Amino acid sequence: MSSFTSSGPQPAGADSAHLRWATLCVVATTVASAEEAEDMARALVAAKAAACVQCERIVSYYEWDGVLQSTPEWRLICKTLPEVLNRLTALISEHHSYEVPQITMRTERCLPDYAQWLHTQVRA
Repeated sequence: MSSFTSSGPQPAGADSAHLRWATLCVVATTVASAEEAEDMARALVAAKAAACVQCERIVSYYEWDGVLQSTPEWRLICKTLPEVLNRLTALISEHHSYEVPQITMRTERCLPDYAQWLHTQVRA
């Protein structure tokens, strides 16, 4: 199914004949530094694997080797299309500095104009 023809829930009062929702993929990963976040974000957009990458500073709490950790990190939120997802995640994995990187994906719905913009930014 094409990302541009699937319909989903319509907002209240929306004319379903003129408003169709498209599917996009939102991929998240975390890295250790602002420099690594910026380098990865730029590389993913330049490679046309992500249309947009948002970076935000966070603190992660987790256990590693039996020790509770509290680590400042940068979260990257990457927007792409389903047909580009495998290439995006392969690039993230290939360039990631972590031994076990967090790479998660969820799908979201967007309006057709945003989906069209995504399509012009990424190449399958």
